[in-house]
Amino acid sequence: MTGVLYGLGLGPGDPDLVTLKAAAVLADVSVIVYVTPVTGGEPAPSFARAIAAKHLKGDETEIAIPIVMQDDPEPGQRAYDTAAAEIAIHLDAGRDVAVLCEGDPLLYGSFMYVLDRLKGSHTVVTVPGVSSLAAAAAAANLPLVSRHQSLALIPATLPEGEIRTRLLTADAAAVFKVGRNMPKVKKLLGELGLESGACYVERASLPDGKVMTLTDAPDSPPYFSMVLMTRTETNT
Repeated sequence: MTGVLYGLGLGPGDPDLVTLKAAAVLADVSVIVYVTPVTGGEPAPSFARAIAAKHLKGDETEIAIPIVMQDDPEPGQRAYDTAAAEIAIHLDAGRDVAVLCEGDPLLYGSFMYVLDRLKGSHTVVTVPGVSSLAAAAAAANLPLVSRHQSLALIPATLPEGEIRTRLLTADAAAVFKVGRNMPKVKKLLGELGLESGACYVERASLPDGKVMTLTDAPDSPPYFSMVLMTRTETNT
């Protein structure tokens, strides 16, 4: 009998937001897998593993997937190919494997790349987690949508014109991947008269988390940040 591949959503950072189901899987699996982002040639500690740490037994086999943070996807694809092959060996030997993911595994989650490579040949169970979107809205105490309203999830890496088009048609929006794109996001929201309904959230659910107006937000925010926008009576 082959093992089960789990995609574990571990939430946005607070270990207490790990679901009971994810914690139960962590207490039982033999192998854990996680991404280690590589910047400047050196792998950084895995944030997903840090979230999971208090729920681990301590005797798991660990597989790190080093991903270079760059626009070219090719090195990352090769890293996932290598990791999938190693994971398959454990699964075929009957060992259960958990891929650790920040937030939710299938919302901008790295697990989807492992899933694509192994779902046709192995049993896969995805365990949803508290998403960064839910955590950011909670940190800001900001209701996003109600009744017939729509919510747009917008990567700030898109061209300016595409972001503008999506903002124009949404009742509310969550702008991900702001980083060095923050000046572009501020400019667009300002031009569209939407900044009064926008806020910036950084490291939601963590002790050093921040919520502030878009005007006060830094122009070069860290990776774990986003901008939330809802239309108000003054900007609709």
